[in-house]
Amino acid sequence: MKDHPVIAPAGRTFTGTDRRAPLRAGLQSCGEYGAGQTAGRFFPIACVALEVTQRCNLDCTLCYLSDRAEMTYDPPLSVLFARLATIRSHYGTGVSVQLTGGDPTLRKVADLEALCREIRRLGMRSCLMTNGIRASRAMLTRLAAAGLDDVAFHVDMTQGRKAFGSEVELNTVRRAYIRRAQGLGLRILFNTTVFAGNFDDLPMLARFLRDCPEVAFVSFQMQADTGRGVLRARPDAITQDSVARAIEAGYEVPLHFGTAAVGHSKCNRYASVVTAGGRAVSLLSNRRLVHRVIAALEGVDDRQDAHIRIQAKLRRTIRRHPLLALRVLGHLAVCVARLGTGLLRGPVRRQAVFIHNFMAADALEDDRCASCVFMVATAKGPLSMCVHNAQRDQHLASPDRIDGPTGPRWWNAAVPRLSACSDLPDLNDPTLAPLKRLKGQMRAVRQALKDAS
Repeated sequence: MKDHPVIAPAGRTFTGTDRRAPLRAGLQSCGEYGAGQTAGRFFPIACVALEVTQRCNLDCTLCYLSDRAEMTYDPPLSVLFARLATIRSHYGTGVSVQLTGGDPTLRKVADLEALCREIRRLGMRSCLMTNGIRASRAMLTRLAAAGLDDVAFHVDMTQGRKAFGSEVELNTVRRAYIRRAQGLGLRILFNTTVFAGNFDDLPMLARFLRDCPEVAFVSFQMQADTGRGVLRARPDAITQDSVARAIEAGYEVPLHFGTAAVGHSKCNRYASVVTAGGRAVSLLSNRRLVHRVIAALEGVDDRQDAHIRIQAKLRRTIRRHPLLALRVLGHLAVCVARLGTGLLRGPVRRQAVFIHNFMAADALEDDRCASCVFMVATAKGPLSMCVHNAQRDQHLASPDRIDGPTGPRWWNAAVPRLSACSDLPDLNDPTLAPLKRLKGQMRAVRQALKDAS
């Protein structure tokens, strides 16, 4: 494959010296930088979404895409490479870049391979965010060879998959996806949107994921009134606490979501467990010990890297705090021992559990936006995911300026390729599009009018 031309994102570079400082300041300003906070202390951002397409092969009842999404053009690779350079400039090495959309597997596999290689070259991690329909074993094998680190499968009842009437039935899909990704060196993640239609199934689903040792990370994303989906406001019964209780019922153990933090407590809840043979034990049960470990790691961090290199710092921490290290080893030994007969039935694995509480488009909170740990790469630089979803069309229409060897070029989602002119057209009006091009609320309204006529 030809090398891409030397390109740069115009005017979108980080100018500070401490990449963790902006997030740390945001968390401090709203009282969220406590002893258990990891964001801004060990890393400058949790992840950044790189939207490689707005197209999707599903029409979810809860979807953060906009009415115009299906009418946009995919960004050229040169634009995506420039946005990767922006991500690297702002957050340094080690940041996780989510290849997302829409569904990224609707792009050519060669495009995704090129992006994985570039992310690896820049010293960052890549994660393919997909509904899995087109993510075949052959595709995942190619992407793993190109440097893909993680694959995150999104499977739930909002997707309207034919022949599946419950989350229990969808476990067949989840098992098939696990088999596709096994043995390729990829970390396997699963995302689930939590809404009224599957809330009662959460304990079952949590138990299923607990008992999948191949799954390293599970995420439960609460319904949010944003985007084009036909479902809107979240039911009052779905809260961070009620979701946490349902997950704990499935794992059959307290998960201690409040011990360690990853960003604002109203946005994210985090737990870490060890599992084996159908049993789980929380690694965060000793709050005081966890906070002492965080303080000790911070004390040995020289902040030369954007993300703290935990393994390297652990050695220095052990030398400086030998008694603390012994207490940690003792705690880990007790955790493993509590797995009991599970140790005889399966391998011991660590699993991260997240609850994400995204904001409604008309109810954004300034302090949460200022301390956001999940960003989206845009024409103007990284932006809070909730803000981006609330203003998606505005950012799709905003032109990217790319400085290349032949001078500046511009692109926005209304045009198929780079232009020498900065005066780019607006996005097409979706009310003029044929029914087959529409999804979400606009499709439902148009279909109702058609049926009535």
